[in-house]
Amino acid sequence: MTHDVAYVPDRGHSDRNAAPWLALSCCLIAVAVQMVDMTIVNIALPSLGTDLGASSGEQLLVLTAYTLAFACTLLTASRIGERIGRRRLFIAALAGFTLVSVLCGLAQGPTELIVLRALQGGFAALASAQTIAIIAASFPKSKHGIVFGIYGATAGVAAMLGPTLGGLLISADAFGLGWRTIFIVNLPLGLLACAVGYHHLPALTSTSRPHLDAPGIALSSAGLFLLIYPLATGRENGWPAWQLAMVAGSIVLLALFVWHEHRLAARGGDPLLKPELFRIRPFALGSALSLLFFSVFAAFFFTVSVTAQFGLGFSPLRTGLLTLPFALGAAAGSLLSSLMVGWIGPRTLSVGAVAFTGSLIYTALIVEPTAGIDIPTIIAPLVVGGIGMGLFVAPLQATMLSGTSDGNVGSASGTVPTIQQIGASVGLAVISLLFFNQVAAHSDSAVSAARETLSQDIATTNVAESLRPFVINEFARCASAKLGSPHPDAPGPGCPDTRVPDDRAANSAPPGDLRSSVTADAEPALRPAARQAAAQTFLAAFDVILWVLAGITITLAALTFGLPRRTSPATPARADISDAALR
Repeated sequence: MTHDVAYVPDRGHSDRNAAPWLALSCCLIAVAVQMVDMTIVNIALPSLGTDLGASSGEQLLVLTAYTLAFACTLLTASRIGERIGRRRLFIAALAGFTLVSVLCGLAQGPTELIVLRALQGGFAALASAQTIAIIAASFPKSKHGIVFGIYGATAGVAAMLGPTLGGLLISADAFGLGWRTIFIVNLPLGLLACAVGYHHLPALTSTSRPHLDAPGIALSSAGLFLLIYPLATGRENGWPAWQLAMVAGSIVLLALFVWHEHRLAARGGDPLLKPELFRIRPFALGSALSLLFFSVFAAFFFTVSVTAQFGLGFSPLRTGLLTLPFALGAAAGSLLSSLMVGWIGPRTLSVGAVAFTGSLIYTALIVEPTAGIDIPTIIAPLVVGGIGMGLFVAPLQATMLSGTSDGNVGSASGTVPTIQQIGASVGLAVISLLFFNQVAAHSDSAVSAARETLSQDIATTNVAESLRPFVINEFARCASAKLGSPHPDAPGPGCPDTRVPDDRAANSAPPGDLRSSVTADAEPALRPAARQAAAQTFLAAFDVILWVLAGITITLAALTFGLPRRTSPATPARADISDAALR
């Protein structure tokens, strides 16, 4: 049966409702660190390859483990909060998130970090699923528009600022910790949020205890895992039969999940996902929009980071600053969206999708793989793209909830972030698969062009003329082996490791032998040639991805015209008060 009931205040903790703005600040800190951790790791990928020996597939799993665990846990987390109390679960989950963040910063191997990132995502979901209800209970309805606007803007901008913050932290290299600081920085923030939350979060006692829907939890979690894992690692492993079987199995399990949820709802039970929601046009269409948009969002930031660092040789700080115009544009778009919704309603999403599409197309047109990329020329399209993203994301949830009722809006509010996280996980896995396939496909032409450059430049080095053909051939072999392999982040067999810093690259071969001496002499010509090959290869792949993402966002823009021209505003806060178990 459905548990849409009121909740009785726990008088023993009523004093904690006296400081609603402190309660909001606690929730804002929590959502900020959770959203930053979705994108900040993009900046650390080269460091993970160097320090932990993480392959490209393992690096991708470090990213997807977090978002996948987040997605798989959100629906369950909301139900657990109803059963044991949202305040209690929020503080416990935030403490767990903080502890696991520190453990991520202390990880000694890629497998350990992947497991810890999954735990981190799970704790993030447990806390995140409680925040809307907590904020709703902290403020009167007259202030819900303001506080939820602040909450939404904080979540969106935090995710987009992740790469910039990561670049600053890694470049600062506090205490020599390097990339580890992007995780350890959560410690003071998490402790602060826990302390503020303990003293100021509101407390209510639930009058109902809905069932957990254990079969639904098992089917959805297993189905998503069987889908995402092979997408993230299949390319690197050569697509063995067992991973193809995992993909097929995921389809079966997810179909069983849908069937189980329909059957449970028909029997009057408590499904994790209410099927009736998808009979509401704004919610059903909005779910498709959310799924596609967040797949583009995650894939865009991943390919920008990888291209900038692996292809162009940017430092983490420079890569982070490259995404800053996008984040600033998104902040401006989020603020502007409230005015535009008042003027044109849901068509605001159409304007945002068109603006984002235009920025992708313009960037694709000005990216020239053989000539590199002129950073100043892409600042404007990045700002426009950010504005478009802000215009799209800010009103999306309210639009989706506009057709819901008091009886199902609580379930809808928990379903929306789940769909977003699934979109991010699947989009990241699928687009990264296409991206690295394009890297391999463009490697031959890029290496050939770099070989010609090296043939001219090597004449200016101290390499003996008789040895120059050997150096040129070895360069071509190593560059082709590296860029054309499933591991474009790692050196080919018998080749120097170019992932180490410039001042050590020439010394990566064993000292004292002829190869080491010749490599050192050829270094002034080798390094520019290697950079040229990598830049041309990754930029060519990035250009393809930009066109693919533009095609998806064109589809998004078209779908937005299926939304009702005007919607009656839904109030997530109102629904979540009746759906919340705060303690």
